[in-house]
Amino acid sequence: MPRPPRPFTVTLTDQQVAAVLTPNGGGGQQDLAIAIREQLRNGRRTVILSDALLGKLVRYMTEYGPGGFQGRLRRAFRQPLIERLQRPLVRRASA
Repeated sequence: MPRPPRPFTVTLTDQQVAAVLTPNGGGGQQDLAIAIREQLRNGRRTVILSDALLGKLVRYMTEYGPGGFQGRLRRAFRQPLIERLQRPLVRRASA
């Protein structure tokens, strides 16, 4: 039986958090914005992304044209995602 996917955790700097929390207009990926902003409330800097939310974040950062929220996502998440993806894989012992 396959294991459920583990969440993908990213920690942002204060400046990266500010880029995401900057007010935005209507439309676009409101559910993505809400999901991320909810996790960054009260001074938190860590975002935990499910597979679906991570996929949506990456697609929105890379496949949509220039825009306010897309640009803020790129400024906030580009470096943390690169750093997170460059970490060595940790192999777990089989259960």
